[in-house]
Amino acid sequence: MSFFDSLKETAKNLGDKAADTAEIAKIKMKISSAESDIKGVYTAMGKKLFEEHPDYMEKFFTEEKGKIDELKATIASLNDKIEAVKNTVGKVEEVKEEVEEKAEEVKEKIEE
Repeated sequence: MSFFDSLKETAKNLGDKAADTAEIAKIKMKISSAESDIKGVYTAMGKKLFEEHPDYMEKFFTEEKGKIDELKATIASLNDKIEAVKNTVGKVEEVKEEVEEKAEEVKEKIEE
C-alpha cells in the first residue's frame, strides 16, 4: 500500500469515527432529554399527590411533607420581605419627592 493510499484510508477511518462519535452524542442527548422528561412526570405526579391526597402524604411521606411545608413557609416569608423592601423603596421615593419640592420652594424664595 502506498503512502497516499494509507493516508487516504486513515482519513476515511477518522471520518467514520467522527461520524460515529457525533451519532453517539445525538443518542446520548436524546437519552438525557427522555430522563429529564421522566423527572418532570415524577414531579407532576408528586405535586398532584401532595395537593389532592394530603392524608396519603401524612401517612407515607411525613418527613417530606413537613419539609415542603417548611419550604413553603420560607417562600412566604421571603415574599413578605420583598413586599417590605418595595414599600420602603416607595417611601424613599415619596420622601425624595417631598425634599425636591421643598428644595424648589427654598430656591424660589432665595431668588425672590
